Amino acid sequence: MIESKPKGSTVFSLTVITAICTFGSIYFMRQVLTEPPSTGRYILLGVLVLATSILLYKLLFNYKIIRISHDQVFVYYPFRLYRSTTPIKDLGAWQEIIIQTKKSDYKQLKLVFNNKGYVKLSNQENSNYDMVYKYIKKKAPKKEVKE
Repeated sequence: MIESKPKGSTVFSLTVITAICTFGSIYFMRQVLTEPPSTGRYILLGVLVLATSILLYKLLFNYKIIRISHDQVFVYYPFRLYRSTTPIKDLGAWQEIIIQTKKSDYKQLKLVFNNKGYVKLSNQENSNYDMVYKYIKKKAPKKEVKE
């Protein structure tokens, strides 16, 4: 069984940045409520609240665990309380996108299922990316989308 989930370093960094934005939002909310109004504080508070909301969404609702075994793809979103099991034969298409960067290659694997669902994995955010890629390439080579 192959299990791919977000790397600990990714979750840790998103959590730290979200906490910093949350504390910054609370600080500026106190500033707005206790001191004379200032347009700059309102703008900064709005930006911080928006950033915190986006980061919380990314952290909680995009956290996914993917298990692949016995020609089945299990996708589990723990915070959405959503589970999906799809056979490899119901995989509509898959594509690996490689982007060259200065230090390393960024790889993203997109699996599109026949039921209109899709899952994206990347080598920098998810564990066991290479194992998932090799398994999908071996089990569904004809469904690969070329650029």
